[in-house]
Amino acid sequence: MNINNYVLVLFVGIFIFLSVLILFFKRQSRKHRYNQKKSKQILQKINSFEFEGQKLLYLRKINPFVFEELLLEAFLKKGYKIERNHRYTGDNGIDGIVYKNGVKYLIQAKRYKEHINLKHLKDFAYIVHKNNCKGIFCHTGKTGKASKELGANIDAISIISGQKLIELLK
Repeated sequence: MNINNYVLVLFVGIFIFLSVLILFFKRQSRKHRYNQKKSKQILQKINSFEFEGQKLLYLRKINPFVFEELLLEAFLKKGYKIERNHRYTGDNGIDGIVYKNGVKYLIQAKRYKEHINLKHLKDFAYIVHKNNCKGIFCHTGKTGKASKELGANIDAISIISGQKLIELLK
C-alpha cells in the first residue's frame, strides 16, 4: 500500500467516526426534546390536581428523565438560568445546573417511593463540595431523620421534597 491509500483509509475512517458521532448526538437531542415536551405536559397536568398527595403519587410514577426535565423547567419558570446535561446517564450525579443571582446550584433529582437513600445525599454533598458551589437535592420520597440532619448541617445543600417540591412546580 502506498501513502495515498493510507491517507484515503484515514479519511474514510474519520468520516465514518464523525457520522456515527453526529447520529448519536442527534438521537440524544431528540430524546431530550421529547422529555422536555413531556415535562411541560406533566407540569400542567399535576397542577390541575386538587390534592398535594395526588401530585406526589403521580410524580413518583413518571419517567426519571422526564422528572429531571420537569425540575429544570420549574426552575426556569422561577427565574433561574438553566444548563441541561447532554446526556441523562453517566452525569456524575448531576442532573442539571441552575443559576440565580450569580450563584451556581447543582441539581440532583430522585424519584423515591419511600425514604431517601442517605448515601445518595452524602454522594451529592461530596460532589457539591468538590465543585465549590451549592446544591439542590429534589426528591419525591420521605426525608428521614438522618437525611434531615445531614441537610441541616451542610449549608451548601438544600433538600426539596413534599410541600416544597409542590411549590416549586406551581
